[in-house]
Amino acid sequence: MKVLYLINYAGKAGIEKYVENLVRLGPAAGVEPYFAYAVAGPLSEKMAAAGVPSLQFSMEWARLPKAARTLADWCREQGVEVIHAQCPRENIVALLARRRLPGLRVVFTDHFTRRVGPVWRLLYRHFTPKNHRCIAVCQEGREVLRANGCDATKITVIYNGIEPGPPPRKSDSLRRELGLDRETFLILCLARFDPEKGLDFLVDALAKLKQTAARPFCCAVAGDGPLMEDIRARAKAAGLEAELRLLGYRNDVPELLASAQLYVCSSSRNEALSFAILEAMNAALPLVVTDVGGNRDLAETDGVCGSVLPYGDVEGFAGAIRKLMEDEPLRANLAAAAREKAERRFDLNKLALEVYRSYEA
Repeated sequence: MKVLYLINYAGKAGIEKYVENLVRLGPAAGVEPYFAYAVAGPLSEKMAAAGVPSLQFSMEWARLPKAARTLADWCREQGVEVIHAQCPRENIVALLARRRLPGLRVVFTDHFTRRVGPVWRLLYRHFTPKNHRCIAVCQEGREVLRANGCDATKITVIYNGIEPGPPPRKSDSLRRELGLDRETFLILCLARFDPEKGLDFLVDALAKLKQTAARPFCCAVAGDGPLMEDIRARAKAAGLEAELRLLGYRNDVPELLASAQLYVCSSSRNEALSFAILEAMNAALPLVVTDVGGNRDLAETDGVCGSVLPYGDVEGFAGAIRKLMEDEPLRANLAAAAREKAERRFDLNKLALEVYRSYEA
């Protein structure tokens, strides 16, 4: 089966990781991958290096009919049978292309839990009945798709997944890099410095934790983005120069996870099913996360491996971290539960097969 993966920006975030995983695992399941995108980035470079046939074309709103023609013509030339569109704009382009190729099947994955306005609801109601399938990556995602006007008969929930790795290991590399002693409790957060990641809330929670915790701690945040200097200034104003370290973008995430004792996610909105949290679970890290998107699916549903707090609950978030800092047996139990749940419930190889089955006629 020839499947084209369609994305606007071929960057380096969770959506791109989703596409990369499906492209990589597809051939073993009989899926021959193709790739199309508008804005080049790390993912398009990876596709080129892997020899995946690729198309770059404009998906500007003002030129969507032309974009659809370009995409349809290329799909016809390549013999593409299915377009797997990531995000709503890509889905519209793919469905417009389908008008020129009536046998084409279009599967749409919505990677966000963002409730849209009236114009987008009209677009969802008009276009999604023509989809072959609409995939939500968490339970809240299904409800948001319905609220946004998506045809409910087309919606299926298929979680994001992660490949089970070797047994979790521990490392002192980040501790040595930051100059931390053995007594300092090391917390990790992987996040872009964007408004929806709630890093300002994380600063406030860490400031509260510093007031109440008996044990020294350090929270390392790995990522980049436009708000990085704003968060650095906020941390300095809160007196957290020692307790909050901004690492920038890192390529050694497994090493960072192996160094940490706890993983936190402070997102305020638009979180679906976080690959970063899945990686933390796979590394046997207990969780303290905000109650947005699929975070509850990960931390509590079908097996508890952490705490879920409302975004903005500074005292509650700080208290949940402090409890795990102080209670080593509880931390060990939740860590083991996180690893077990990642293997049992979020095995990428099993979940990818569910996605491939969604392509079938």
